[in-house]
Amino acid sequence: MKYKRKESFRHVFERNVTVEYKVFSEQGEGKSEFCRLVDLSPSGAKIAMPMNLPVEKQTFQIELNFVLYAKPISVKGIVKWKLTQNGGYLYGIDLEENEVVEELIISELKLRRRQEVKENN
Repeated sequence: MKYKRKESFRHVFERNVTVEYKVFSEQGEGKSEFCRLVDLSPSGAKIAMPMNLPVEKQTFQIELNFVLYAKPISVKGIVKWKLTQNGGYLYGIDLEENEVVEELIISELKLRRRQEVKENN
């Protein structure tokens, strides 16, 4: 399945961002686990984890909890695609529309990027 992003930007992280996630499927709610946030935009994310979700067979909702700079962010989304990579899996997440969360993601990304630029100079 092809998935086209219509984002004005997508931030790829230079340093790891650890995410606590919980997967919801037709079988119910999974336990909390941890994964890595690869990239992020206000309406989508790419995560890396060792768990193999059968996204070809069923729809999975996922809740992501993380901190980009200072404030905790909690978002829900739908897993749209999966790729195998380095013995694990990359997943594309279509985040639920929520203007407040989208603005929080943008502001926290700006603060994080400023800090990264300062540290690299």
